[in-house]
Amino acid sequence: MRIEYGVMNAVAKAAACLSLLAALRAQGPLPPGEGREIVERVCAPCHGVERIALRKLDKDGWARLVEGMANLGAKGTADDFKTIVQYLSATFPLPDSEKMNPDKVNVNKASSVRLTNTLKLFPEEADAIVAYREKNGTFKEWQDLTKIPGVDPKKIENRKDHITF
Repeated sequence: MRIEYGVMNAVAKAAACLSLLAALRAQGPLPPGEGREIVERVCAPCHGVERIALRKLDKDGWARLVEGMANLGAKGTADDFKTIVQYLSATFPLPDSEKMNPDKVNVNKASSVRLTNTLKLFPEEADAIVAYREKNGTFKEWQDLTKIPGVDPKKIENRKDHITF
């Protein structure tokens, strides 16, 4: 009898979890707010909104990212892009733990978000640095970063004074 109760309890918990997941998916990854519809209209056609919901940037970081997307062909007006930056910076802000020292970044320890903001990189470039570091080990000098596929060497050179190890 006790085993049956345990199985039934596990089934009930699993059903509740599935129900919660379905409700969250129906709600979508973007919380309500002024600009949500514009973000869904302008940003979602290329890469969906799930990637956006995973990012955490400060206002400057979001502005750089949105400007980069506009330069790549995102369809929107100047007002749309301004609203998108406001919505994203309010909804997905940079955590306080990433704001410690905005002028320097330890490239052997920093998160992708921190690399993006401090080195003025696109998120994909910062992700490439983290992936390379995890696969190949720590960096010894700033020039090591210029050899990573997908990272603009000029950006690294321009921000070399902001890199620590």
